[in-house]
Amino acid sequence: MKKLFLFIVSVMIFCATTLIAQELTLKTFGVSPRDVERDTVEQYFDQRYNSLQNVGVETKVFLKGQFVDSMLTAPAWTFLEKPAGSTAAFGTTKDLDSSAQLITFIPDVVGAYTIEFKDGAAADTIRINSALFLGVTNGNPNCRDCHNNAQWDFKYDKWMETGHAHALEKGLDGEKGSYFNNGCVPCHSTGYDLLASNDGFDDWPFVFPDTLMPGMYDSLVTVYPDAMARANIQCEQCHGPGSEHNGNKFNIAKVMSVENCNYCHNAGTHHVYGEQWLFSGHDATEFDGRGFHGGHGVGAFISRGSRGSCAPCHSGAGHVQWVKEERPVNEYGLPAGIDDVPETTKHTCATCHDPHDATITHQLRFADTQLGDGTPITMGEYGTGANCMQCHRSRRNAVDYTSDIGNASSHYGPHHGPQADLLIGANAPDYGINFQSSPHKIAAENTCNDCHMAGEHLDPNGNVNLVGGHSWNMNDAEGNDHVEACAPCHGNIGDSFKDKKYYVNGNADLDGNGTAEGLQIEVHGLLERLALLLPPVGENEVVIEGDSTNLTLEIMRAGYVYIWIEEDRSFGIHNPRFTYELLVAAIEEMGGVVNVPDAEGNLPTEYSLAQNYPNPFNPSTTIEYSLPEQADISIKIYDVLGNELEVLFSGNKSPGTHNLNWNASNYASGIYFYKMNAGSFNQVKKMLLVK
Repeated sequence: MKKLFLFIVSVMIFCATTLIAQELTLKTFGVSPRDVERDTVEQYFDQRYNSLQNVGVETKVFLKGQFVDSMLTAPAWTFLEKPAGSTAAFGTTKDLDSSAQLITFIPDVVGAYTIEFKDGAAADTIRINSALFLGVTNGNPNCRDCHNNAQWDFKYDKWMETGHAHALEKGLDGEKGSYFNNGCVPCHSTGYDLLASNDGFDDWPFVFPDTLMPGMYDSLVTVYPDAMARANIQCEQCHGPGSEHNGNKFNIAKVMSVENCNYCHNAGTHHVYGEQWLFSGHDATEFDGRGFHGGHGVGAFISRGSRGSCAPCHSGAGHVQWVKEERPVNEYGLPAGIDDVPETTKHTCATCHDPHDATITHQLRFADTQLGDGTPITMGEYGTGANCMQCHRSRRNAVDYTSDIGNASSHYGPHHGPQADLLIGANAPDYGINFQSSPHKIAAENTCNDCHMAGEHLDPNGNVNLVGGHSWNMNDAEGNDHVEACAPCHGNIGDSFKDKKYYVNGNADLDGNGTAEGLQIEVHGLLERLALLLPPVGENEVVIEGDSTNLTLEIMRAGYVYIWIEEDRSFGIHNPRFTYELLVAAIEEMGGVVNVPDAEGNLPTEYSLAQNYPNPFNPSTTIEYSLPEQADISIKIYDVLGNELEVLFSGNKSPGTHNLNWNASNYASGIYFYKMNAGSFNQVKKMLLVK
């Protein structure tokens, strides 16, 4: 009986799995101007389409039917509903692969169209609404009259402060430069489609002026009122035409799709953000038949985006809801569960950028947040990189978490993407050490973005760069490192990040294997040494789980450090000094030895405190000191009145020459003093901050 029961359960599970795997879906399929440009052979993608289900009449619509994890056998397309008088018919199909097929149609009459995609017994439907463009202040009612109130958070007033609201105005008034011409109008107006008669901008009289100058826009509003009522990038450009809306939510579009933005932002030489985004790890688009694929995070967004505690970082809609609801958080200020988690979505442009609100730089969705140990993250301190840190941080308080053996599990560690903690040099396990940090967190005004978005949009051959920018990639598809990002501060570091060495006491052999190599290689060496000391002991892997009798607090701390450095994935680049000191502390507490001798084999013979450099400085400076032996030391900052301002370091240090960095961005110009105390050694030096 038991075997029969297990057999039945197994069959049920298999059938359920099969049914889930063989889901048939029907969705819109966005086509960007760049897609049209590159389809030079088949020319199936001959018209851009923003993927909305609310479109202008006579807009060419692209649809995609797909069997998830299964093959199509006899796909069939049918109109289940058309408006009266419509003679709309399907265009040709295009097979993307054995599981997915495209088709087109052009809605020829205002109204609703319901299409069915069927294969065998499986079927799915979609509703496409067709309407006319009115303009943001035209019609009765109109967008402004209905949505500019407290209920709708005064969307019109907020939109009026954005660049979209003045896109054509600034061009015609000469603010965008002499390159602005009639070819720019399709993306700087609303409803522009030369192949459609939909009451969009191009369907009304308008002649592009010979001269661009201040006041030109206002004069054209008088001469061409109907066209200019649809000037700039208005509500209908992103939500679809409003003639059939009248409060009916099914006759307007509200989406976060990247294809909607790519309708303009993936075109030509000035609009490459969409193309770069498609190759970023943030996008979750699989290969789609147009000659490109995007991202690597499909599984992460699907499997975790629907969980309440995961949605703020793994679902685009979840992140927006998290921000709008003033961040539901736990006791450490980290994402808490969200009730009624919205439909899982991949991350898109609108995840990070609020299209309606220009009150924050680049319309970024951000409010001050913090690391798990309470370390604050603000745009004032970390620039636009603070926006990245909302998700790219540990989900735990490292001290509390590593102090409880009961936290050991197959998911042990700081959670994925703890880059902010490492870059800032905070929220580390308690080793009783005030770890020093390298100056990357203060050297770049916008932290993450100054490095990950560095570089030109196009390469010398005119191709879109798929490193830097909105790809955030630090290496390309061939594995070439984006070393240009380092050049502004470090100059030429070679062809690879692995070439850049980091010196401690004048020696770059950090892992002590007898060979001085690049920082990332040395960090890998230190990680290997630490792995051999952690369970399973003697193997190059780390597993912090199992019977608590096999674990110690030392193992909990060191295991956390190992996984933290692994998950950071920069292998020291984000914060060389902090990474090195953290790994040394973990190795030594586990009984290992790390000895980085002076480059000449000689340690300093006496205590010394060097003059800071640069001096004068603004806003940061480096303080170097030397120890002939291991000692408890402190280095403090004082103002001219002798008031203690900061403790740069207090704790035990090994013999050698060391550096500290002081960031005085929060202080006024003037004279300051720094004092070193090491046993009977005391020395004070003066420095000058000039802003």
